Amino acid sequence: MIERILQRVAPNLTDNQKGVCLALVSTAVILCVAILVRIASARFHVFQIVFFRQLVLVALLLPAICRNIDTLRHTKNLPQHIFRVVGAFSGLCLGFLTVSNLPLAEATALSFTNVLFVAVLSTIVLGEHVGWNRRLTIAIGFTGVVLVVQPSFDNLTLTYTLTGLGGAFGAAIAAICIKWISRTEPVLSLMVYQAVLVGLFAFIPSLFVWQWPTMQELLLLLLIGGLASFGQWISMTAFSLGEANIITNVQYIKIVYSMVLGYLIFAETPNSLAMLGAAVILCSGIIPVVRNRMKKKQAQEAVS
Repeated sequence: MIERILQRVAPNLTDNQKGVCLALVSTAVILCVAILVRIASARFHVFQIVFFRQLVLVALLLPAICRNIDTLRHTKNLPQHIFRVVGAFSGLCLGFLTVSNLPLAEATALSFTNVLFVAVLSTIVLGEHVGWNRRLTIAIGFTGVVLVVQPSFDNLTLTYTLTGLGGAFGAAIAAICIKWISRTEPVLSLMVYQAVLVGLFAFIPSLFVWQWPTMQELLLLLLIGGLASFGQWISMTAFSLGEANIITNVQYIKIVYSMVLGYLIFAETPNSLAMLGAAVILCSGIIPVVRNRMKKKQAQEAVS
């Protein structure tokens, strides 16, 4: 449906350009989810917020679950699914906890360490080779994260810096498991098992901290789930249209979004070091795109 809308609005765009446009939108939507999570966390525990997020996702997937129930019941990778769900659950909970207690730009910057963890885990678990060029861009990105976060040894700040790193590590575990399981399982299976099991993992501890929401609060919790699902859908569509390396690096624009929205909504003013760090993070995303274009140009010149 999104592709048809883009075709009508901007018929002359290439698939990569359409993917970039959608990536910009999905990144903004996902950041809006983070803002709503911070608002909701003033009243609700992160377990309850995660539970409602997953509840909406399961409701949206319910028609597909009913149509494919036999296939879903006969998975050959249940242990791997559970391991992935543990990573996704810890990533969501720790990520929500971080964004609820740190400035928006700092929490966003910490989420980018996911790239570092994925690179390390993909080498250890999947045996993938990470070249020196990729290592350099990861190091540049991590330098930018340090400049934005400017970690201190203040107990409270250090605690939520560690939860941010823990959330990024959990998300990296989930990403590696997805790549592993996707060799033998359909995408629907990956989505359903994560949606249902993460919801169950969140529901059990949420019973001990449960707060009954008012109608307005219930709408807020459901909106978090709806926007998170919508953002994921747009993001998947962006990846289906454009080249993965381009779409992935476009998402680094989230650091700019977070600084602007953090200032406008929460009056969070980044200092000069944080601004420099944001620029460094953006550079770490732009460098691979430029390098790939240069390689393609050289290959075309060699053929001609």
